Amino acid sequence: MKIKNSPYNLRETLGYFKRNFLGPVAKNRGLVRYCRQCCQLNPGIQPQYKIAFIGDVMDMKGRRLRTGTRIKQFIASCDYLVGNFEATITNARGAYLAQRHSPQILNALAELFPSDKTFLGLANNHSGDFGLEIWSESKMQIEERGFSTFGTSNATFVEIDNAIRIVGATQWSNQPVDYIRKIEKAHEFHQPGLFNILYPHWGYEMELYPRPETIERGRQFSLLFDAIVGHHSHIPQPVTEISLSKSGANVKQLVAYSLGDFCIHEKLKHYHFGQVIIMSIGPDSKGKLKTGSLEWRFTRCRRVSDDLWETDITSDYPYPTA
Repeated sequence: MKIKNSPYNLRETLGYFKRNFLGPVAKNRGLVRYCRQCCQLNPGIQPQYKIAFIGDVMDMKGRRLRTGTRIKQFIASCDYLVGNFEATITNARGAYLAQRHSPQILNALAELFPSDKTFLGLANNHSGDFGLEIWSESKMQIEERGFSTFGTSNATFVEIDNAIRIVGATQWSNQPVDYIRKIEKAHEFHQPGLFNILYPHWGYEMELYPRPETIERGRQFSLLFDAIVGHHSHIPQPVTEISLSKSGANVKQLVAYSLGDFCIHEKLKHYHFGQVIIMSIGPDSKGKLKTGSLEWRFTRCRRVSDDLWETDITSDYPYPTA
């Protein structure tokens, strides 16, 4: 039975609250492993597109956010940026655990990367926090600033040059809604002939490593999609590569289980960490698009003053990665 204002049943809800206050757990460590922070997944790929992915864009509780020099420099050469916009722009009062954004968050994102080259996923468990009308107003504000949105029932994916498709879908929703694309339907939006990226909201909060069922689900999706970049855990999970045989050829694909939090105003410091990924995509010798180089870094959202926080790349990540 699903618990009110939670995406889970009673057992999972209690587990979430325990991890929330005690900190992340390393259960399932070793089932998947981090790849190197700079690696080549497939040789001989001529880079044609570079796409950056950031973690969850969370509620800043009215504080301003700025983005640091290192993360700006890291993604400066990219063509596009993708992030999970996990709150609603509103002053309204929502249900327990509801996530709100102020319009300032759009200034911070536009400072990080050009808005007309930024795609914001809306398929997550908090998109139903305030209902359709307020959510629609928030979506309109985002799009009026030049950002593109996806992961909804009316716009499940975004496409780049009729070559790359990014599909947004969620495993969870705190409230019953029908305007966010559910993960069970994600496979229907795979487009043959394109490079298909799945952008799922899945797994469980405050777990440093994905559960076996999430790993298996990722393996199954990888048979169809060309890359997976996930979110929802609010703590980084492994950025991995998976080897597959497709159309008689061996290929390596990206499976990043969750990129943690890009930004959040939260006293509990284990919520402050995220990842930023850059994947290079281009044709192989036969003209088929594949992932070439892959780079990633940890990020941290830090308090600068009473009303200002900053997200930047960090080398000070305190949790196990091996």
